[in-house]
Amino acid sequence: MCLAEADQHGGIVMSGSKVYRLVGVAMLAAVGFVLMNFGIPLFFPFLKLDFSDLTVLLGGLIYGPVGGIAVAFVRSLLHWVFTGGGIVNLIGDAAAFIASVGFMVPVVLAIRNHTSVPRQLLGLGLGTLSLTAIMSVLNWLVLMPLYLWAWNFKLGMSTLRYVLVGVIPFNLIKGLVISIVFFAVAKALMPWLEKHGAVHPA
Repeated sequence: MCLAEADQHGGIVMSGSKVYRLVGVAMLAAVGFVLMNFGIPLFFPFLKLDFSDLTVLLGGLIYGPVGGIAVAFVRSLLHWVFTGGGIVNLIGDAAAFIASVGFMVPVVLAIRNHTSVPRQLLGLGLGTLSLTAIMSVLNWLVLMPLYLWAWNFKLGMSTLRYVLVGVIPFNLIKGLVISIVFFAVAKALMPWLEKHGAVHPA
């Protein structure tokens, strides 16, 4: 049996065992949880840029989109539990999960079978646009109204204005920064990923 073989989702199953897949997902989620605690506020105190999405993207490349979703879920669950739970943290961690998945899926689908630089840039660009669009709509219609209800405070502006001056520029910057770092990381890992069947050369 070979050391690693591609599964039906386009990811890697080490030594043919799902145990290695679960361990890999857990390790990436744990690293993502640590990174999530070092967010940098941008525009508003509750809009924080962190690098935990890197582990979600790596999980998506190595284990397929389902693996990336699993990394995002476990990471956000760990963050919710270790920050004390509660409705406010639940809203924030649910939003982080949705944002990560919205960013990861277009990137992985674009890169998995075509690893050329233009294809990587296309995937990261689509991921950034997907992230921005999803989070803009969610913040406008769901997340910010929930936050205002849970915190019982006034935003000082309309929800739509908050999205325009905060959410959209924040997610565009976040997508750009994460894309630059991930592009460098993926470039270093791509030979290994191609060798073990996680991605396929263009």
